[in-house]
Amino acid sequence: MYAANNPFADFFKPEMSKEIEALFKPMQNLAEVNTKTVETLVSLQKAYIEELANASVEQFKTLCECKDPKEAMDLQVKFYKSVEAKMTEAAEKGVAAMTVAKDAYVATVEESTKQATEMAEEVAKKAAEMKVA
Repeated sequence: MYAANNPFADFFKPEMSKEIEALFKPMQNLAEVNTKTVETLVSLQKAYIEELANASVEQFKTLCECKDPKEAMDLQVKFYKSVEAKMTEAAEKGVAAMTVAKDAYVATVEESTKQATEMAEEVAKKAAEMKVA
């Protein structure tokens, strides 16, 4: 008798909770994509910073032992070229991670839009059938 008087009784049926879960699944997927992307970018940045710090310390030690100014300059040029290459590599990996995230976002949004359209069409069809009856 309680269910007959409660307009929300149907809302708590197991089928409805599965439908609601399905509606929130795209947002959950996007949150997972965000988490994985941030983890990847932070890991890349951490590795780059550690490598740069270690290379800088080694460069400093090498320059301290260097007696010839021309050799020191050549070592610095070589060091900066190495840093540039590592920075480029880190940036390319970051862009690749962002591209993967973008592709996942696009796929999720497209699938979600398709499902929402199908649901809207189904609701419209049921509404039209109710008007006819």
